[in-house]
Amino acid sequence: MKWAALIVVVALGVAAIITPQPPEPVPAADPGSNAPPVAVCGVDESSSRSTTVAVGSTVDGQAQLTVFAGGSAVGLAEFTTGTSGSASIPIDDVAAVGQAAALVEFPTADSAAASVLTGGGSAAAEICSQVPERQVIIGGGSTVEGTGFEVQLINPYSAEAVADIRVTSESGREENELLNSITVPPRDSVIVDMANVLPGRAHLVLSIETSRGSVVAVARSDLADDSAIWRAVAPGESWYAVVPSLDGRRELIVASGALTDVEYQIDVYGPAGIEEAAIEGVLSAGGQDVIDVSAFSEAPAAFRVIAAGPVAVFTRLSSNTGMGMTAGSPVEAGAWLLPGAGTIPLFRGRLVMVNVGLDVAEVTVSEVRDRSRSRVVTIEAGQVLQLDLDDSVSDGVTLVSDGLLVPMWVMRSGPAIAVSGGTPLGSE
Repeated sequence: MKWAALIVVVALGVAAIITPQPPEPVPAADPGSNAPPVAVCGVDESSSRSTTVAVGSTVDGQAQLTVFAGGSAVGLAEFTTGTSGSASIPIDDVAAVGQAAALVEFPTADSAAASVLTGGGSAAAEICSQVPERQVIIGGGSTVEGTGFEVQLINPYSAEAVADIRVTSESGREENELLNSITVPPRDSVIVDMANVLPGRAHLVLSIETSRGSVVAVARSDLADDSAIWRAVAPGESWYAVVPSLDGRRELIVASGALTDVEYQIDVYGPAGIEEAAIEGVLSAGGQDVIDVSAFSEAPAAFRVIAAGPVAVFTRLSSNTGMGMTAGSPVEAGAWLLPGAGTIPLFRGRLVMVNVGLDVAEVTVSEVRDRSRSRVVTIEAGQVLQLDLDDSVSDGVTLVSDGLLVPMWVMRSGPAIAVSGGTPLGSE
């Protein structure tokens, strides 16, 4: 695979101080008889694409990745997060599978994982889910001609699960018996091809409700030679989303998880700080609004969505031949893990973060690898900062700040776009 170099210009006027390696993670405590903290990742191994699961942690400890399908484990890898607190596990070194799932057992609860898919001119990334929810939302789906859209329902447990998918499109509530009472066997996953079930829809919102057991849901979409993956999230009333500068379309998607109309407002963070209630709207029951971010500014931006009912928020980046999507964050925090963020061979990444606090924030940005690098940057209150990441391959990024942040990362090469958020530590 040959990747074109990613070239970006960041002119935000912040001081970056190069410092020694970040403090080494402490050895993991003996977990005793407690069940280990875990994450569930969708993986895809084929002739045209491959998945790497990136892991970040605050400790140097033992971890394990299990690929499962058809009711059993089909591959296992034991590894250590090492002195950098990170690791990257290529799935093709663990198991030869198509679309399947992986269970990551962490050395400590302060850990996170992400799936990074590359190959065939495409790239995609998303944080792995750690806690199954009874109801989750997927927004931003489309089955118009030339666009593939699939939902993977993953059951990592030993008991059978049953889920229903409620779908709303531009035509209103959709009914199809194939979306009712979907059985997901234990230690397995089910792929629902929405392009076959409901073809020709431009705007799909899926509400997935589990009536028995637990499932994790992951969406996949294909556009031309590129692909995107994004996780379903539990609906809430407050969300943050961060958007980089990018040639192409930049969109904020607000999707409803309610059975009635929901009012919302959006505060916009940009170079001049925060503009409260810059956008106001009403979501129809189960519907979504798609907001063109570039209508406000071509610069990096961030948004806070406050709703009167349950909604979910997603960021979509796209061009005529590529796309990337990621879920927003319901929280702000002073410390974050962004596994997978950074650079893969010939494919450079960028970090974008917003200071949602009331004071200037000092942030230590650590790119974690065998020879980690840290730098300290400052961000004014209410402002958004975009940074180029090193051209050295890394397993991810760790952020530690004296203020409250919300970050995301993006990488692009040619038509391929990958974008993902992070996992907060000690969220408030």
